[in-house]
Amino acid sequence: MNKATSTRTQRQKMEAKEQAILNAARAEFSAMGVEGAKMSAIAKRASVAEGTVYLYYRNKKELLDAVVSKFWQDLTRGARAAIHKNTDTIQRLEALAQFHLRELVREFDFVGFTVRTRETGTLDSPSLEPIRGYVALFDEIFSQGVDRGIFVNAPKIWIARDLFYGTLEYASRTLHLHPDRAQEDVVEHLISLFQIRYRETAAPEGSPLVEVNKRLARIESMLKNQ
Repeated sequence: MNKATSTRTQRQKMEAKEQAILNAARAEFSAMGVEGAKMSAIAKRASVAEGTVYLYYRNKKELLDAVVSKFWQDLTRGARAAIHKNTDTIQRLEALAQFHLRELVREFDFVGFTVRTRETGTLDSPSLEPIRGYVALFDEIFSQGVDRGIFVNAPKIWIARDLFYGTLEYASRTLHLHPDRAQEDVVEHLISLFQIRYRETAAPEGSPLVEVNKRLARIESMLKNQ
């Protein structure tokens, strides 16, 4: 074995060990929470010595930030791959909604953990950037729709963003409790609401679509006044 091959093999072993530690930490944090998680328990889950964990991460806080950052970075890559197949704005928005809801249901416990951890201020600012990067995918698509004239009379983008992610996050709780219900129905109705509310073609006065518009307008008004 030459020196280059040996170096590459050693690096691969180190990367594999670090990945095992991250996977173990994620499982431990999900099960025990930040306060209850122990570095010794993480080492046991990863089948390494506790000292080995400290070779990679100086403390539990640093390991937590690494776990959360990697999760959202991986999620962002997956979402970009899902929306990359389409150039049509509505199709891209639908693809993001499908991906987001599917992952929320699949990773329900860990997503909930990261949200709670973020709200308590436990995470450092650098580890919040991957979360912001993921959320910004919606902003990118919605802004594209505004620029192309697909979405008109658009609200401030944070309102549309909260409607989008908030609907999917709430629905994920229902789907987590009732796995027999169809995720596709949620996405279909959400995208329809966006089209009804923000597309250029208006519905005739007195139609059910107008009533939906009015309800959405009331929701937006409530959000603005919070």
